[in-house]
Amino acid sequence: MLTGKESEDRSGAPRAEGLLYVEVDCPPELEAEFHAWYNLEHVPERLKIPGFLGGHRYATLEGGPRWLAAYWLESPAVLESPEYRQWMGPLMTPWTKRMISTTRVRRSVFRSIRSHTMGDVGRGTGLLAIRYTSAPPESRRLHGWHDDVFWPELSRIPDVVRADRYEDVETSEHLVLYHLANPWVIQDGQFARTWTAGWERQREALESWKRNLYVRIL
Repeated sequence: MLTGKESEDRSGAPRAEGLLYVEVDCPPELEAEFHAWYNLEHVPERLKIPGFLGGHRYATLEGGPRWLAAYWLESPAVLESPEYRQWMGPLMTPWTKRMISTTRVRRSVFRSIRSHTMGDVGRGTGLLAIRYTSAPPESRRLHGWHDDVFWPELSRIPDVVRADRYEDVETSEHLVLYHLANPWVIQDGQFARTWTAGWERQREALESWKRNLYVRIL
């Protein structure tokens, strides 16, 4: 994991109450510069900010947008701090301004609700993300099902590392991140059966649903 200060607890998992989730599409002709900017300037800047505990970058294998950056935060309030606002304003570099103007960005801020820890998220290269919305009564039922029924089944599958459940701080959207030893875990027969009997049957009760599969690139 790319780390800031005091990034991990004894289990190797980030002590994080917030998540900054940034999905980006970039014109193909600018991808080389986009990755150079992200890796050499943008990520190091973010990890210097107090409250940024660490992060990863991912490429999309299933779904879109094409690229994802996920940063673990001490709390969502980190994004209201003077230090963060400096980097979003007076300290914003010409390179950052140029890249922001040429990319399409969807930025979401989530609050951590529940973590199911099997291991260190840093050891895996796969990430399966589920974003959804549902009515509050249905959300309560769904979350009980996920934590008490679905996750115990899924966690028995080798190379399923961890699950983190979040809620958007501004909307009714929810996010679940499944950390995998590698993206191809989803092709395992036991995983496919558990997933079909689980999330695929829950989708009918949801107002919206999106699934993305990622591979870690940084």
